[in-house]
Amino acid sequence: MEILNPEQLDVARVLAIGAHPDDCEFYAGAALARLVAAGADASCCVVTDGRRGSVEQRDMAPIRAGEQVAALAALGIDQHSNLGYADGELERSAELVAKLVHAVRRARPDVVLTHDPRTRFTIVDGIAQLGHSDHRATGLSVLDAVGPRSAFATFFPEQLEEPGTQVWFPREIWLFDTAEPNARVEVASVAEAKIAALRAHESQNGRDALVRWAAKRGDETFVRLVLRRRRRQDAASRSS
Repeated sequence: MEILNPEQLDVARVLAIGAHPDDCEFYAGAALARLVAAGADASCCVVTDGRRGSVEQRDMAPIRAGEQVAALAALGIDQHSNLGYADGELERSAELVAKLVHAVRRARPDVVLTHDPRTRFTIVDGIAQLGHSDHRATGLSVLDAVGPRSAFATFFPEQLEEPGTQVWFPREIWLFDTAEPNARVEVASVAEAKIAALRAHESQNGRDALVRWAAKRGDETFVRLVLRRRRRQDAASRSS
């Protein structure tokens, strides 16, 4: 398995897209912390509101929104958005894909991180964790947004009238939440930042359950998809 060293990849901008508040931190918090430490401009887009993130019958969305801000701050990220779809009801739709195209065009990331849409389950220490349908819908929608829609002006041309929005095709996609990884990112050097991010999701973390489960998984693993090689215009885009 390839060992990814974020500090050596010359990533100017990164966009993490997760289905729920805490997904990006859980599956890719170390990668994000290391990219930020290396100088990358990082942003996070969450697709659902997380309203069903409790066994109790109450709307968790407002609570989880606040936790999200604190968790990302622990990783050095202050740019974030939430598309507000209902937790547990997400499906791939033309509307969702359009919103994700807009997110990519606004962020202009070298690397996009998101869910592996193929994941039905993963096994950690002999225990199966069933994949969430929202995760699969998010991952599929992100792939559909990137290929080919975000790079072609013929898709959603009205978006391009907005200042700061332009056609964009990232260099790489890293699929997290995967049962078939081909790359990993070492966690130990930024473990404190990742743990702080997970603990910020207090509503999800009774007796540090989230932290303990993340520790069982060890290093973060990804499917690394290299979409294109770095070109000179990528270097120029750093200052734009």
